[in-house]
Amino acid sequence: MISPRLSNPEKKVSLSASSRGSPASSQFTTETWIDDPCILDMDHFVKSLSGVKAKGIRPDLIGSIISHYATKWLPELSGKEPNVAKSKHGPSSSSPESSMAVWMKKKFFVETLVGILPPEKECLPCNFLLRLLRMASMVGADAAYLADLEGRVAWQLDQASLKEIMIPAFSHTCGTLLDVELVLRLVRRFVSLDDSVKSGAAIVKVAKLVDIYLAEAALDANMKLTEFEALAGVLPSHARATDDGLYRAVDTYLKVQEYKT
Repeated sequence: MISPRLSNPEKKVSLSASSRGSPASSQFTTETWIDDPCILDMDHFVKSLSGVKAKGIRPDLIGSIISHYATKWLPELSGKEPNVAKSKHGPSSSSPESSMAVWMKKKFFVETLVGILPPEKECLPCNFLLRLLRMASMVGADAAYLADLEGRVAWQLDQASLKEIMIPAFSHTCGTLLDVELVLRLVRRFVSLDDSVKSGAAIVKVAKLVDIYLAEAALDANMKLTEFEALAGVLPSHARATDDGLYRAVDTYLKVQEYKT
């Protein structure tokens, strides 16, 4: 059943206008519908979202609805410091529940979010997807959901920021603080995209991002040479207009390894 707010004639006007790019779309996607207390229930949200999709709303607006709703439950996904007072209804709230129960709620929430994302890969900003990927990795989401998110991130990797791509390694088998293997997979997916999808400018931006990331990851003395070489060499030779960034990363790695010995 669709939320009563969606059946309000005035809200229908907003829906129609938003699909045409009207200024009313901003109000609809951020406050008009999401702030309804009943939407805090995930099952109801999924059903309501299906009704909205059926109205032919643009995928980017659907993405805006999903991201706004997600940050209501998990403030970490906003990229800002969590406000405990505002997140009291979310699965991350402090309550008598066991840590296992909270973890299971987060896992269910994240997997459900990924499952309802529109098929269009650019319907959500890359940095939001990276935060969602970080959360999915942290709660141990199933491989299919992780692969879906990785594919979406890789599609627009040139828009990623260093802050968001520095995802910690949550696996106990990983020897480094940062999940270097994850970033390597993302870059490999990006490189494998058809040339009609990734522009020359996008490749250059990703190369710069990789070099800066390498310089940060190299500060970890546990980073293996094979990991460093794999990430440094995953991009084609023409991706770098200059090798200055890569040289800085190599210099950092060698100094840290020398100090280690």
